[in-house]
Amino acid sequence: MTYKNHFLYKKLKCKVKDKKGAMALEIVIGIFTFIIVLCFLVDLLMLSWKFAVISSTNSYVARTAGIQGGILATAPDGFPGGNTAYISTNEMRNKLNDNFKSAGIESGKYSVKVNGKTVSSGASTGEVDYRQPVTTEINVTYKWDLMSNFVPGDLTQTMTSTRSSMSEFKYRYDTWVGE
Repeated sequence: MTYKNHFLYKKLKCKVKDKKGAMALEIVIGIFTFIIVLCFLVDLLMLSWKFAVISSTNSYVARTAGIQGGILATAPDGFPGGNTAYISTNEMRNKLNDNFKSAGIESGKYSVKVNGKTVSSGASTGEVDYRQPVTTEINVTYKWDLMSNFVPGDLTQTMTSTRSSMSEFKYRYDTWVGE
């Protein structure tokens, strides 16, 4: 070992034995850990808020689809109140966009299905006759926004909310027009 290397070795050994700076290192690690935990809790709080909005919206969709016997582009013949009382697929889509926008969910990040058929503008989910089951499902893609800054990889996942109800509307397939 040369004199120069021996000198550096002694200096390094002395620095390791010296406890100066250890507290600063502990503080930095502690602050970093605190920030990660705080980001996790904020993300968890935001996700719980989003799921509460998704859950209540899905309850609304299930209740509406059950009362109306599905969600169609226009009110079926004989529906009490006609088109003014009926929530069409376009109106439902607008209500879904408004509800999800309040929770920060963009329009391309979710899908809504009634009995397996997607609710979209102008397309009906099909008629569900009296006392038949109606199943609604909402899938939302989300990302852990703050935690993705610390954890490498794709932190995108999907939340799913499912509701079941029963159709309350009797479709008349004869010449009866209704009220």
